[in-house]
Order: sequence, then C-alpha cells, then structure tokens
Amino acid sequence: MTYLAKPAALVAAVALSMVAGVASAQTVGIGSNPQGSAAYGTAAAIAALVSRNSDYNMRVIPQGGPDVTIPLVNTGELEFSVSNSIPVYYAQRGGAMFRDRPQENVRMVAALYNLNVAFFVRADSDIQSMEDLRGRRVATEFTGQRVLHTMQSAILATVGMSVADLEAVPVPSGVRGVDEFDAGSVDATIFSVGSGRVQQSNASVGGLRWLPVPLTDEAQAALVAVAPGSYIEEIQPNESRVGITGPTGVFAGPFLLIAGENTPEDMVYAVTRLIHENAEALGAADAQFLDFDPANMARDLDIQMHPGAIRFYREIGLLP
Repeated sequence: MTYLAKPAALVAAVALSMVAGVASAQTVGIGSNPQGSAAYGTAAAIAALVSRNSDYNMRVIPQGGPDVTIPLVNTGELEFSVSNSIPVYYAQRGGAMFRDRPQENVRMVAALYNLNVAFFVRADSDIQSMEDLRGRRVATEFTGQRVLHTMQSAILATVGMSVADLEAVPVPSGVRGVDEFDAGSVDATIFSVGSGRVQQSNASVGGLRWLPVPLTDEAQAALVAVAPGSYIEEIQPNESRVGITGPTGVFAGPFLLIAGENTPEDMVYAVTRLIHENAEALGAADAQFLDFDPANMARDLDIQMHPGAIRFYREIGLLP
C-alpha cells in the first residue's frame, strides 16, 4: 500500500499487519467503520476470505465512516473500503457530505447486500412509533459518519419530521450513539439491524425494539428525496435481527465494496472473483452476508465501476 499523510492509527495498523502477514504476501488495506459495526464485520469477512485464498494479505483498517474512508481510497492510501451506496454516489459527484470536494477516483467493485437501518428504543419504552420521538432525546449529527445523518434525515422525512423535532444529542458516530443509548443518555438512536453492536446493546439493556418505517408510496418518495438509491424494505425476523419480532419496514441501501481507480486491475479482479465464488463462506463469517446474492453484485446503481470488476462480470455474463 502507498500511504500519504497517514493518521497515526492508520500507520500503526498497517505496520502491525505487515509484521503479522506472510512475508511473500502483498499487504492490502480495506477501510471500515469501528469494530462492532456492520461495516467492520463485512470488511473482516472479506479480508479473511482474501487472505486465506490469494497472495494478498488483506487487513481491516477501521478508520471511521465513509466520509473518512472514501477520501483515503480516493488518494490511494487504502486499496479498498466498504460503504453504503449513498456516500459513494455523492462522492463521485461532489454532493451532500462531499459537496465541493468530489472523490473522482472512487469506483464500485461489488454490491454485497442491503444495509438495513432504523431507529430503536428499549423494549419497555413508551415510544411506539417515530412520531413519538418528537421532543425526546435522540442521538444525532454523527459528525464522523455523515452518511448516518443523511439516513436519519431520510427516515424521519417518511413521517414528515426532521432532526429539529427531536431533543438532539450530538454524537460523532453510530457506535457512540449506541453507547449513549446503553448509558441511558438518549431514548433512541439509529444503527444497522443485525450488527454486532446492536446485539451487544440488546443484551446490555434487557431488550430493544425497532420503530417501523411506513411502507407507503408517500414515505418512499420522501425517503429517496433525501437519500437517492435507497428504499423502504420490509424485513422478517431472523436469528441475527434482535428486536425484529415481525414484518418491519426499515431503511434499505445497497452496501458496496469500493476501490480506488489506481488499485491494480488484477487485484480487483481477483477479489471480485473470490467474493462471487464464496457466498456461503462469507455468510458463515458474517450474518450480514446471509442476504448476499452473487447475481446482484453488478447491479446498476449509477455509480462508476472499477475496470477489474467490469472484466470479471463480463467474463461471467453479469455485464454485456
């Protein structure tokens, strides 16, 4: 990896990974959110798969949200990262959280699964719907993870609300929002359904409950006006979705593997092939991948794709 003006944590993580890696393997970085997030679990599953089955020694670099890791991919300081599609869409265009600072070298490698996000409260809370959040203490801002701010605004818009309707408690990240929830400092926060951190929170507070997003055309229109490419999905309970007890409407956005334009084409090709051929192993490593369908990896999201990924998808017929 070529790292320029590296943050101290990034330098330390890369140095450790190089010492621990196999001498003949090329060390490759994949960025993610902090440990406990859906992004970290996804990146860790991919890194383990690639490291076991190729000459690349892939290591997870938990630098922060997409507004932090996408610029590192753009400059080549990270070869790969994972992200919801929304910040990648805006990064290539210089919009929203990347207004006036486009990240023109960022490329999509693969659509992995839908990231599901919603508000949650304690199971015994008197808050029964999103409308009940008016005037209540809610984690907001997510200054180091601005995509969550966009998602939060989009979800609130489905019921005609905004952050101004809440008693806002600013936090730097989604994980910190859950920390504040566990500590009783907020009544609700948002995070990804099925993530490890939410499972920990569920055990810590004695049970939690998700607030459903309305499954209406009007709600969908309000959502996409704030978060292009997203939609409302009705999900069903499963073992990893603590707090989901029946069919529940949630925010859904494709979760992507991304790479820099200068990440070598052969490297991206090899990683794309490994992901496509190992859906079962990825699902065993991270429950988020239980919804992964390799046939959807090349879905059209109006986001530029890396040439290495394009080459693989054309070989197997996913792209013309």
